[in-house]
Amino acid sequence: MIKPIITDIRELHKPCLAVEKGENLKDLIQDLKDTLEASGGLGISANQIGVQKKVSYIKIPKEFNKLTKKFEFSDKVLMNIKIIDKQNPVMFKNEGCTSFKGIQVNTRRYIYIVASFMNENFEEQTAMLQDIESIVIQHEHGHQNSQTLFEHKWKAR
Repeated sequence: MIKPIITDIRELHKPCLAVEKGENLKDLIQDLKDTLEASGGLGISANQIGVQKKVSYIKIPKEFNKLTKKFEFSDKVLMNIKIIDKQNPVMFKNEGCTSFKGIQVNTRRYIYIVASFMNENFEEQTAMLQDIESIVIQHEHGHQNSQTLFEHKWKAR
């Protein structure tokens, strides 16, 4: 079911609870998928639809199908994301967020990360990620830890 997107920054800063193995999250995951599809974004986290759980759903374009003339996507459910390592910091220009439509921020993100998380079957995963997938997961990791893109604003060093 498509849920309203939370835009109140105070709500987005409320702590999120870790997911425990075996929790029934099917409805929440479906709500995330439906809401992301309707919003047109690349990722969404549970706190953006009013549920204080460390659950995110991402949908990343992988390739363009010349026959169908459409993008093909790879999607993932990520629970309890942890960033294990990160390399090659960059200024990511004009990062947006489903909760703050029309606002773009230059953020400090990393081209390469190693992240651990549970998938929707509660299987522990560790993955080396790069480029847009890395950036989207860093963004959702922020939401799972009660942060928004504003806490990741680029600051010259």
